[in-house]
Amino acid sequence: MTIDAGRQGDVPAEPSEPRPTTVTHEEGHFPRFRWVIISQMTLQQQLGPFIFSSLGVLLPSMRQELHFGVVESGWLGSARTLGNFFVFAASIVLVRFAPIRMFNLFALLLAAALLLVGFAPTYWVALGGLALYSVGVSFGQVPGNMIRQQWIPPREMATVAGIGLSLQTVFQMAGLAIVPLILDAVGGWRAVFIGNGVMLTAIAVVWFFTARERITESYERARRQDRGLSAMKTVVRRREFYLLGLSVLGGATAFTTNLLFLPTYFHEERGFSLVEAGSITAVIPFGGLLVNATAGYISDRIGRRKPMIWPSGVALPVLWFLMLTPLPREALVVVAFVLGCFVFLPFPALQAIPLEIPGLTPAERAIGQAFQFTISTVGIYLGPIVAAIIAANTGSMRTGLLPLLFLPTLFIWTTLFLPETGRKAHE
Repeated sequence: MTIDAGRQGDVPAEPSEPRPTTVTHEEGHFPRFRWVIISQMTLQQQLGPFIFSSLGVLLPSMRQELHFGVVESGWLGSARTLGNFFVFAASIVLVRFAPIRMFNLFALLLAAALLLVGFAPTYWVALGGLALYSVGVSFGQVPGNMIRQQWIPPREMATVAGIGLSLQTVFQMAGLAIVPLILDAVGGWRAVFIGNGVMLTAIAVVWFFTARERITESYERARRQDRGLSAMKTVVRRREFYLLGLSVLGGATAFTTNLLFLPTYFHEERGFSLVEAGSITAVIPFGGLLVNATAGYISDRIGRRKPMIWPSGVALPVLWFLMLTPLPREALVVVAFVLGCFVFLPFPALQAIPLEIPGLTPAERAIGQAFQFTISTVGIYLGPIVAAIIAANTGSMRTGLLPLLFLPTLFIWTTLFLPETGRKAHE
């Protein structure tokens, strides 16, 4: 990690705060122990958002027990992402703390929030629990990004991102396809929340005893010279983070809103059973599973990021429209699979780019990604609310989802202005 020569010596270093067991390494030495760290972090990050994907198939039983309607469902869906609005401001402070400890703290916060929803006596308690859950998911990304910079060599950045996204699709499929099958067996929607919270608590305990930081001379020097406010000023002057935020906004808003409401649309307007509705929707992340396992590796091999992004902007509007047409079940499964491939294709590259922008320190990269999350959250947060309001006023969930069709075209427009940060660009 390099630092601007002009910054060195400008600001006196502060005493570093106490941190967990740390090991000093040579700059180019990335020990095999990195896979112990990365595998735990990846599992923790996928178990956290498990409820994010399965909420769509849990909503019917939650609505019945807690007595709320379609509009309130939209607010619940948006509450999952509320924390992203505050992560940019929080990142200015979070980058000053030991990332290993902070990551564990937010995992425990996630677990507590899920348990709160699982025992919620009313809709409003469940809404507050999901809002708290969103803080754990979003704020945990900041120390997570710092840990990735410590333990992942640049040559593996997109590959590791692809592995993480592959696991994410596995958990999304489980949330959509398996949860409807086991709801009665496990005791309903509450048991899903409580079980998820208990598993996160167990993983956080293991992390506490096994995780440690990888400290190099350049990383420690950069960390000591990083100041949250100065890093923020650097970030807001870099157009790359604005473009990345808009790109993610386009793809993720359409995906997360459809993931929430497609089961309801298939169940209530197409007459499919809840199991069929969840299974068809689950094919979308299944399509992404193959792409996530290969897209990051291909991007690393060809040394380019942008060719993995813009094709989705062409394909997704057509594919999302087909999902809302009266196709038979078999055709919907095929469309959902292809749709999932293009939904996930850009994201290994989009996750690698912020960590490859030249001339930035570790804190600036972490704050930059937080800024990117904040921009994308505007769409991700408003998408379910707008779709639910339109659906409530028109009586059709299909009508509520149609306005989202063209958002993925932002993959095209932003790629035109994004710099190429892959290996070929440096060569």
